[in-house]
Amino acid sequence: MFKAGRRAISWGMTGQQPDPATLVRLYIDYGRLAEATNLLLEYLESFATVGAADPIKRKKTSAIWFPYTAIERLWCQLQELCSAGHMTGQCDKLKRLLQGALLNHLKQVKVDSEDALASAVAS
Repeated sequence: MFKAGRRAISWGMTGQQPDPATLVRLYIDYGRLAEATNLLLEYLESFATVGAADPIKRKKTSAIWFPYTAIERLWCQLQELCSAGHMTGQCDKLKRLLQGALLNHLKQVKVDSEDALASAVAS
């Protein structure tokens, strides 16, 4: 089936470098908002759990990024579902979780940026 020396092409999350941002966009495209939110929360949490003592690891974790437009689309679709009266309780919960995780993430990014600036000035 495959000739010697040729590698099979990997697609999606099974490739050598999985792309969770693409998976989040697919979840949003197909209305799987809970899954999209949970995946985004998982990656934001993994960023936050890497200790301040190891900024190199945190930088590697943050290399997996989610475009702002995808996060905004997710937020807007959750808002639309709430406004339409569909799954109101679940949508409100997902929005609260997402908002909390994003606020924590932005605080951590600010601290890391200030640390990097202080380190650069001290050098």
